[in-house]
Order: sequence, then structure tokens, then C-alpha cells
Amino acid sequence: MGFLDDIVKGLGDGLLGCGEWFLQGGVSFWRACSSVTLTYLEKNPASQTEAWGIVTGTIFSVALGIAGTLALIFLLLGWVRDSIDIRTTFTLDNIFKEFIRLALTFSLLTNCLAIITGVTECTTALVMKVSPEVTVEEEQDAFDELREEMDADDAGALEWIGMGIGGLICGLVGGATIIVCGMSLVLAVMSRMFKVLLCIPFAPPALAGFAGGGGFSQMGISWLKSFIGYGLEAVVIALAISISFGMFSDASLFSTDDATGVVRLILLTCDYCMPMLTAVACVKGADAVVRRCMGF
Repeated sequence: MGFLDDIVKGLGDGLLGCGEWFLQGGVSFWRACSSVTLTYLEKNPASQTEAWGIVTGTIFSVALGIAGTLALIFLLLGWVRDSIDIRTTFTLDNIFKEFIRLALTFSLLTNCLAIITGVTECTTALVMKVSPEVTVEEEQDAFDELREEMDADDAGALEWIGMGIGGLICGLVGGATIIVCGMSLVLAVMSRMFKVLLCIPFAPPALAGFAGGGGFSQMGISWLKSFIGYGLEAVVIALAISISFGMFSDASLFSTDDATGVVRLILLTCDYCMPMLTAVACVKGADAVVRRCMGF
């Protein structure tokens, strides 16, 4: 029976090891995804030569032509709005104001691409300052402490095999959770890059609204808020990755001192996955954080 018990204990220990392997594999995948995420966050959209050429090429030229026509239409509508307002007198000062507004609008349209490039360069430089460094550290196996306690308590073969099966299941679930979190992180940052690029062709028609003043200028204001918001979203994503791990570096969220058996396994696995889950939750809400903090 002693030999059989040793075999069962070895099988249980092997199953625990498999669970740890899945967890650590998930963490390795997470590190790779974090590295890809930070790399794309630090990239200026202009460095994406092919995509940048599409949105700033023919499409942008057509948008500028449309914007020139829209600016004149908005000027006319603004003129009509001001001239028929019975509460105010339409004077020569109003005429000068209309043409000054038109001149400023065409100046914005002429330098539109330079403004876009300047905003992307500023946000990229800011991201590079706050981005954490992805370091590879040797981590202790997730279930090492549990093994030591079971050895000290001289646990039986059935307890070992039960903990082994539980560890395998927890490792599979935990590793899959971490992998999904890593993929979500990459998708979030790629989605943000697409949003930035998609905003660019809409810049000229939106900025043309400043020629009409009043409610027409809200088009340009909304575009500026959206574009700056997407730029600052990269900063929030970088901070989320850094802060999520900083929150759990010194202390565990779940106390496992009083827990035993499978409950302890579950708590250990949750504690292992919590930084990744927190980071993804913060990244998913990055746009909302920017809009609430900046009043967008």
C-alpha cells in the first residue's frame, strides 16, 4: 500500500504541476501581449506608413475639397442667422466678424494635417514617459506553499489526488482567463489606433463648422474633443497596466491563511489572475475615464 500511496501522491503532485504550468503559460502570454500593447501605444500613427497614407492621401484631399464648400455654406447660414436676429442690430462689426471667422476657419483647414500630427506626437511622447517597463521575473510556483503544507501535515494519497485534480482545473481556468485578458488588451489598443486613424478624414468637414459660428462650431469642437480623447486614451491604457500590477505587488487581495482544500486553490488562482483582470477592466473603461476627467 505504501508504494501505491507514493504513486498516487506523485500523480497528485504532477497534476498540481500541470495546473501551475497552465497558469505560468498564461502569464507568459500576458507578458507578450503587454509588450505588444505598450509597443503599439508608443507608436505614432504616422509611423503606420500604409494606413497613414490611406487616411491622409486621396480621402483627405477629397475631404478638404468638401470642407471648403461647407465652410462657405456655413458662413452663409451664419450670416443669415445673425442678420435676421431681431434682438440684435446687424452692423459693419458683424460683417468683419464673419470674415475674420472665415479666415480663421480656412487657416485651420490649411493646417489641419499639421494639427493632427502635432496632437499625435504629443500624446505619443506622453505615453513613452508613463509606460511601464515589461520585466521578466522568476516567479515562485503558484502552489508551492500548498505543497509544503501538505508535506508537513503528511497528507494522504486521496487528499493529494483531490488537490491535484483541483489544481489542474484551477490552472486550466486561470490560464484561459489570463490568455483572454491578454487578447482583450491587444484588441483594445488596436481598436484605439483604428479610432485615431478613422477620425482623420472627418477633420476638415468638422472644422469647417467654425465658419458658421454658433451651433455650427459644435461640429469642430466635437471632433477636437474626440480626437484628443482618443489620443489621451493611450496614456490611460499605459497607466492602467502599470497601476494594476502595482496594486498587487506588495499584498495579496485574497487571504488564504484560514482557507483549506479546494477553497484555497480557488483563492490562490484568483489572486494570480487579479492583476490581469484589473488591467483589462481599466483599459476597457479608458475612454470613459478620459471623457469624465476632461469633461468630454
